[in-house]
Amino acid sequence: MNYTSLITTFSCLIVVLALIGAFMNKVIATIVIPLILSTPAVAEQGEWVEWIADAQFLYASIDNLNLSAFSDDTHSDEQLALSGIVGRFYQLNGFTRMSFILELDVEEYQNFDSMDNTQLGANFGVRHKFGLGFYQPYLQFNANYRHKEIEWDANSTDILFSSLELGQHINNQLSLAASFDFTSTKGKAGPVIVPELSSDVFDQSYIHLTFFVDYIISQDWLLSASYARRQGDFQSSCSKGNVAKVLEVEKVIAITKDDIFGGCVYKLDGGSNIYSASLSYSLTSHSGINFIMEHYQGKADVLDYHNTSYLLSFNYRY
Repeated sequence: MNYTSLITTFSCLIVVLALIGAFMNKVIATIVIPLILSTPAVAEQGEWVEWIADAQFLYASIDNLNLSAFSDDTHSDEQLALSGIVGRFYQLNGFTRMSFILELDVEEYQNFDSMDNTQLGANFGVRHKFGLGFYQPYLQFNANYRHKEIEWDANSTDILFSSLELGQHINNQLSLAASFDFTSTKGKAGPVIVPELSSDVFDQSYIHLTFFVDYIISQDWLLSASYARRQGDFQSSCSKGNVAKVLEVEKVIAITKDDIFGGCVYKLDGGSNIYSASLSYSLTSHSGINFIMEHYQGKADVLDYHNTSYLLSFNYRY
């Protein structure tokens, strides 16, 4: 993995954040960016305005990266990622605030460099608190657009995401939340390899229902866990030798050639359970480290699709 190239690429992309609208749909480019860069006169319509700027460096070890259902097809890899966001908060009143955020992510893989990608996005959020005080519940809405440009160009996608989250502090240490989100992706159609099936593998839609719990162990330590139920489209890869079995036992929606892992990549409709746990340590008032473990258990009609990821990240907030 060329770490120097990764850092150089990320630094160069930071410079062009102001031009991110060229990569996004017209609505986000003409509405979100002007709001972020608006004059103080616009900001004065709210009670106050605050800038936000975060950066993250992440290392991940991913088992069964291709989410194969066959043990002889699984591929593992390591990933390095740099991400950054910049935006503004608009406090509309004592209970409600809006946020407009630009996002940039760069990911590189150790072995499968065809999966290296750059993601540019924009997020709009509204958060409402039901009263004054630390223990009052909140409702958060987010709408996000993101373009993911992958080295294997056929896998590049446009991603639309929206979510609704309800949460509350139970006491000084414990907080709970639940969210419902919908994701839609639009990609390029690959070559047709099974005449009676579509090759639009990367056009997908799915939902998540997620439950979160955070527990403050001490002033510097935070323990978090989540469970998510995912329902809808997902993709998996397999070698040419396993394609016939997949077509025999699964209701494949779309299939095409896979230039990353070899063989084929196909789309299914199914459900999955996603378990996640993390331990965070605050280094300073602006930075911290996080260790995260995530396990994915998916199933379509017959076959099972599992993978596990271990992540270590450093976060900095301005």
